[in-house]
Amino acid sequence: MIQLWRLIKHGPGEPAWNMAVDEAMVTVFSRGGVLPTLRLYSWDPPALSLGYFQKADSVRPEVLERLGIVPVRRVTGGRAVLHYGDLTYSIVAWTGRDIPEGLLTSYSYLCSGLLQAFTSMGIEAHLGLEKTGRFSPASCFAVATASDITWKDRKFVGSAQKRFGTSILQHGSILIKPQEKLLSEIFTGSSDESKLSEKVTCMESILGRGVDVDEVSGSLIRGFGKALNIKLVPGELSVEERELADELAIKYREM
Repeated sequence: MIQLWRLIKHGPGEPAWNMAVDEAMVTVFSRGGVLPTLRLYSWDPPALSLGYFQKADSVRPEVLERLGIVPVRRVTGGRAVLHYGDLTYSIVAWTGRDIPEGLLTSYSYLCSGLLQAFTSMGIEAHLGLEKTGRFSPASCFAVATASDITWKDRKFVGSAQKRFGTSILQHGSILIKPQEKLLSEIFTGSSDESKLSEKVTCMESILGRGVDVDEVSGSLIRGFGKALNIKLVPGELSVEERELADELAIKYREM
């Protein structure tokens, strides 16, 4: 039986607002107020989102300021993600009902929608195989774990999760345009960061042509629909979600 999910597409949004909306969606969802949701969005101005517990001491603030990149902290863990020439997705769902309960199985299940989308675009992508150590690099894209997606061992999708009881938020960044040069400028020079150009790729580099956000969005909508056997119904934020996002955005602007 095909399950109904809500689809929300947002144009470029302020970093604090983007993060506030994701948290508001999963908070309201956990109260039983809305359908499982796939949200697709981008960023304006560009941002560097830090994991919830991540220290910012490996980031060059003067470079962020020069490039007009705004730092913001995510509600999820993990390492820093540069939102510049990317498309971001977020999903809220119930574990054990909408998606599998286990951490790795839920990642694999949701990433199957991404993999299906990339296959339809002619990209033979795979889940990452690396493991994060105790001293993991500052950049999310320096390591490709089982929650990430690679092409020829180079990462172009990074994802993170947070659970709110039985509700889950998973969001991730899909690199459309090259970021390697910017990433090497932003992060201080650990050995892992210095090799970012060897570890990262993007959809334009993989396909050897220009790729726009609408093309990727359309492929994702079809990919998630097919892989998860769901029907995505276009929708908007509820009044409750929007009001909560307005409140939460204040917190995210205080970094």
